[in-house]
Amino acid sequence: MSKQNSIEVINYDRLWSQTVDLLRFPLMVAVCFIHVNHQALIDMNPSSIAYSVYFLISRILAELAVPLFFIISGYYFFYNKNSEKCIFDKEIYVSKLKKRIKTLLIPYIFWNVVTLILFVLDGRIAIHNLSDPLCLLNMFFYGKNSIYPVAVPFWFVRDLMYMVVISPIIYFLVKKAGLITMLLFCIFWLSPFHSGYFPKVALFFFCLGAFFSINGRNIVKDLSILPKIPLFVVLIMLIISNLLINRNPMDTVHSAINIPCVHNIFIFVGLVSTVMIISKMLRVGKIRNVNKGLASASFFLFAIHPFAFSIIFRPLTLKIFPHNAFTFLIIYLFSVSCVAIISVRVYKLLKLYFPKFASIITGGR
Repeated sequence: MSKQNSIEVINYDRLWSQTVDLLRFPLMVAVCFIHVNHQALIDMNPSSIAYSVYFLISRILAELAVPLFFIISGYYFFYNKNSEKCIFDKEIYVSKLKKRIKTLLIPYIFWNVVTLILFVLDGRIAIHNLSDPLCLLNMFFYGKNSIYPVAVPFWFVRDLMYMVVISPIIYFLVKKAGLITMLLFCIFWLSPFHSGYFPKVALFFFCLGAFFSINGRNIVKDLSILPKIPLFVVLIMLIISNLLINRNPMDTVHSAINIPCVHNIFIFVGLVSTVMIISKMLRVGKIRNVNKGLASASFFLFAIHPFAFSIIFRPLTLKIFPHNAFTFLIIYLFSVSCVAIISVRVYKLLKLYFPKFASIITGGR
């Protein structure tokens, strides 16, 4: 069989689906790495090498997780598996809204309520604030004096719900002027404008995924034509540049040095490279089985990891290990691994003994 014929028989829809299923759990672990208590680690006085390991994982590679989740969400929101043509009318829009009540809104409310109760019990939020409807509403969407809800990681779900609500506008713009729309959204994402009340990251990357789906294009197939070696060389150079710029430990006052052009180019190249590498490994058989159980547990890990960190991380940093470069890496890597493993185990137990409850709090995943 010729090389051309072998390429033609590839089921790109199935390959993209497998790629997404494989990425869901590792990307969620990456989110956990982002949310490790940064200042507690820095207080351990790590060496430059130990800090570089932390920075490579948490502040460079893990930064790809959220944009890729938005791309996947945008793609599948408009995806129609029964037709090559994207159809999006009022009936479909209402149907998708009803479905997202179950998959997004109900889990969003549940986990914010749980977090709010725990914060009140812990004294972080005064109980009299709960009697003020406006204050309570702000906590659920932007938190107390914050751009985040009380369940901080759920800003992603909040912004995703915004995208779902305005999806008819997104569909119209992408359908009528796709390339121009994406160019404008990209410029807006690259702009120095920052406002926690306007989700420009969600807007651009959700619309990027929507662009492929609405136009009947497959992400894996389109990316497969890109030159791989030059792309990976650029990726490595960007990673090294970031590490050299941020080679010394920092604190919460002196944050990471972020050169916007380097960071944004890395996001683009990193997203493309991640999808290309995983899809290639699946296609050639380097990875044969996608663990559906881990994929389904990813949302529970997303929801529970802040609580797990507060239980596991603090005793490790304050009571068990001495502070030095070696224990810095042990605590950093072990705490995330421990949170991921325990979360998966708890989720499996919930599904086994309380399947309906597990389904409700994870959006039926």
